Amino acid sequence: MKYKVRQIKLSDVFSIVRIANQSFLETARLGWLIGRGVVQQLMRNRECIFIAETNRGDPAGFVVGALKDDKAIIRWISVHPSHWRRGVGGMLLRAVEEKAREKGICVVETGTPFARSFYEKYGYKCVDVRRSMLLELVGRSIPMPEGLRIRVLMLEDLPMLLDFIRDENEWLRFAAAYFEAYKSDPEKAILVTREDSGILGVAIGRSEKICSELVTLSYIFAKEKEDTIRILNSLAYLASSHGHRWLGISLPIAGITEEQLKRAGWQDAKLPFFWTMYIMKKKLKVYK
Repeated sequence: MKYKVRQIKLSDVFSIVRIANQSFLETARLGWLIGRGVVQQLMRNRECIFIAETNRGDPAGFVVGALKDDKAIIRWISVHPSHWRRGVGGMLLRAVEEKAREKGICVVETGTPFARSFYEKYGYKCVDVRRSMLLELVGRSIPMPEGLRIRVLMLEDLPMLLDFIRDENEWLRFAAAYFEAYKSDPEKAILVTREDSGILGVAIGRSEKICSELVTLSYIFAKEKEDTIRILNSLAYLASSHGHRWLGISLPIAGITEEQLKRAGWQDAKLPFFWTMYIMKKKLKVYK
């Protein structure tokens, strides 16, 4: 079967959504998300959005890209499962690359949780890893951290925590995370204290909208960095006691190492709605 690539028409939006529904592992398969993203890009600039179709005119894949400053960015690329392993993805990549060359742009970037090997096949290199990790809370013991007490943060605690945190910019980061939790998930904003003395630190989690079984860490602070893992364990205990399945974090976190987490049972995040992101880049030869 032969394929060709052309620029998008407005009538293609439905086909893009249906291809995404059936091919993406991650949440880009959700119709409202991919549909909204494509329409927003169409409103900004459509010159880097392409459709691959068969010689019969059936949509086989799409790529949504953008030209930004001195680089091209691939936001989404997808091929319908019926047309996998036929070079369609490579054709779509080349369409964005050729458009970049026309504009004198020599760098193409993208981020991907699951398609690193696909990009590497076409000459892209991984230049950064944005690591996320998961702790499975089911099928293991999640004890209350010894010697600690956990309680829900109250609005009245904010002045006290300004004295505890001291740094104004750090306190503002805490306050922003707290008020986000205060709106919808107040019980996941916790104050951790020692049984025999004062405050150890604070942690704020949130239930993910896509999957409420996952709680993700949005903020953590410990006065002493070695106590950070104990505060994280306190949030794990809270999430487990509420019946959640996973606790997720994004690295880096001061005071916690990836090796330390792995020894405690944490794993690289590969859920469709929470993942490690690989940043891929390709330098193009620009024709003169």
